[in-house]
Amino acid sequence: MPAIGQEKYLAEADAGSTVEKGFYLWAVSTPRLVEFYPRCYKPPGEWRSLERLVASLRHVRKAAPSEEWGSGDQGLDVWFPETPWEGGEPGGSPCQPDWSASPSSGARGLCPRTRGWSQRVAASGAASHGSSGAAPARPGGTEGEETKAARREGLGRPPGQTRLAGTEAAAPIGSSGGVRAISRAMCWALAAALLGTLLLLLLLLLALRSRRTRLPSEPPLDRGFVPWLGHAVEFGKDAASFLSKMKQKHGDIFTIQVAGKFITILLDPHSYDSVLWESSCQLDFSKYARLLMDRMFDVKLPAYDPNEEKVILRSALQNKNLPSLTKAMFFNLQTLLLSDPSNLSRQWIDEGLFNLSYGMMLRAGYLTLYGNEGENYNDPSCQDKDRAHSAEVYNAFYKLDQLLMRAARSMLTAAEKKEAASLKGYLWKLLSVKRLNSKANKSLWLESYKQHLEELGVDEDMQPRAMLMQLWATQGNAGPAVFWLLLFLLKHPAAMAAVQGELEKVIRNRGQTMKQMQGISQEMLDSTPVFDSALNETLRLTAAPFISREVLADMQLRLADGRKFSLRKEDRLCLFPYLSPQMDSEIYEEPEKFKYDRFLNADNTEKRDFYKGGERLKYYNMPWGAGINTCIGKFHAVNSIKQFVFILLTNFDLELKDPEARIPGFDKGRYGFGMLQPENDIMIQYKLKD
Repeated sequence: MPAIGQEKYLAEADAGSTVEKGFYLWAVSTPRLVEFYPRCYKPPGEWRSLERLVASLRHVRKAAPSEEWGSGDQGLDVWFPETPWEGGEPGGSPCQPDWSASPSSGARGLCPRTRGWSQRVAASGAASHGSSGAAPARPGGTEGEETKAARREGLGRPPGQTRLAGTEAAAPIGSSGGVRAISRAMCWALAAALLGTLLLLLLLLLALRSRRTRLPSEPPLDRGFVPWLGHAVEFGKDAASFLSKMKQKHGDIFTIQVAGKFITILLDPHSYDSVLWESSCQLDFSKYARLLMDRMFDVKLPAYDPNEEKVILRSALQNKNLPSLTKAMFFNLQTLLLSDPSNLSRQWIDEGLFNLSYGMMLRAGYLTLYGNEGENYNDPSCQDKDRAHSAEVYNAFYKLDQLLMRAARSMLTAAEKKEAASLKGYLWKLLSVKRLNSKANKSLWLESYKQHLEELGVDEDMQPRAMLMQLWATQGNAGPAVFWLLLFLLKHPAAMAAVQGELEKVIRNRGQTMKQMQGISQEMLDSTPVFDSALNETLRLTAAPFISREVLADMQLRLADGRKFSLRKEDRLCLFPYLSPQMDSEIYEEPEKFKYDRFLNADNTEKRDFYKGGERLKYYNMPWGAGINTCIGKFHAVNSIKQFVFILLTNFDLELKDPEARIPGFDKGRYGFGMLQPENDIMIQYKLKD
């Protein structure tokens, strides 16, 4: 039995009470039931006799330290039981109690912690009364008539007994205060029991709803051990490792349960076309897209159709409009890299490679698509404003980006939700209709998207939310891709030498230095097969999107080898190209290693012939998606990545701060959402070339 602290007391239920028989440890300062000890509780060793003492009492008052009891003990201020104490005066053997008396009818000669009861009470009384001379009542002694009358009338403790110093009177169990204490205890106990029952019923209901048996025509089913939740924890923690284990167990197609949802995973790249080109009447992306838009960005678009949106925006990012975007990106990168005095030092500058890559790419990409503060790219005043404003956007966006994956899975804590809401509100102001309308050099993409939102009937409060969502969609992957590319080049000197040699040759053939150029032509950007191979190898290792479809009706999925599997309505179908083809050892030798020339033929042309199961693959590397899901901004993104790396490597010396630094692991929570980010940054140093 634990010691009773100064802010707690134990109360035993009345004989006729509906409360379960036992003892309630009650906190006085903040009324709540702390613990409940049933009658059958048997304390260990030295406390056993004290438990029998407490069991015999109607009430046990709050406690205070008692010097007589020794350090660490607690004095007890008590009411005596209704049943008279029996037995003689304690004498010969104070520690030989008569256990024949039941707890409800009193106890005989009880001995707390090897001392006689009469000795304890007497000492407590003496400590309480000082020199008053009042003799304390004792269990085995003769009580006066006044004492007995007081007990019979329920008036509290016998005359001559006062509470120990430093304690407050606790109401008798029969008084209104005592009843309220027990009532509160009952309420808490009943509430806890009710809550537990409701939780059990909820789990039972979820288990029944998620109960599912595999039909012979369906893929292997793995529900996991936890009802409804299934494999949600493993899937969210490290999707790549978990799905690899499932593939080893079940093969290249299987169904798993994740938080009440049944997801069929297909990992056979020969069969991806059966999903990528299936009619949207059977397999649809828009339902899942709307779910993520709401969870991550609080965006709700009426009559949203992602395929229609792609058709509208594709022309603004490709073909005849691509050169204008490429030129704008070049000027904005120069503003951030070559016109900023802080970057023009001949001394080494230390910075995190991820922060440099992500920051520069997002800021320049934002200025390119959303517009500049002034029309003249070369005006120092306009450049200063662009640097300041783009940094403001990036700093807030980066903090929000660290929360978005948890938001997509509905896993944000209350504090994280508050922080995300604050960051989004701040960014909505920076991307308001009024602010964007005042921009110079706005892209055709921005104008097309604004018009699209207006045609959908989206109001001015919702438009900034959609603009923030598009900022993440268009700029969230290029920066991490640059980080991994530069890190692999820095860790592989042969690869860096090959890329720099190719770049110098391209610039030399142009007859100008990079500083003299007013832009990088598409012809120059298309003349870099070594760089292209290094970039493709980087994306193979670090791009890990899911390609997801909602099953709108019961259907059959036919695989390339002729097998057919039935899919159920309301399930989800998911491809994970990161596992296959990208990290498939049957397709790539040593797939976990970076080989900059993996996608080069001997004659320096692009290698496109890769095989699995003896058959040539149509899809051997899928960082940009495939089919109708191919990223519409792919060409603009590749041009932007190339320009940044070209400008950086031709104007700056760049090296790792610690050449022995290990390549960081992935942030595994980002599997399924595009480019992976590192668990930690890597420090580099750079300076302007002589």
